[in-house]
Amino acid sequence: MSEIKSLVFYISKYSPKESKKKIEDLLDLYIVDISKIIKDLGYDTKDLSVQSEFILNYSIHKKINHGIYNSKCEGILICYRGNSPDFMDNLVSFVEELQEPIEYSFNFIN
Repeated sequence: MSEIKSLVFYISKYSPKESKKKIEDLLDLYIVDISKIIKDLGYDTKDLSVQSEFILNYSIHKKINHGIYNSKCEGILICYRGNSPDFMDNLVSFVEELQEPIEYSFNFIN
């Protein structure tokens, strides 16, 4: 049986560059820039269809998953200006439903 991975999720409303300046420890973080994912997919969050929401969520989950199983990172930095209680609820649900359980904590960057 493999060891349970432990990760810290750094949640920020700032850009990745601004966020890294606010983190005191120099960590090797896997960056998930949700605004960039939205932009790269060509979406406007004010007018998303059900299909667009599905694709966007899938893309975000895929990126976070990649960070979780990246053995080189010490944590995951998630940058998103639209941070809301729904966003956090969805993130917690996603992490708790992973096939391989992980120990996790959240650190909010202000």
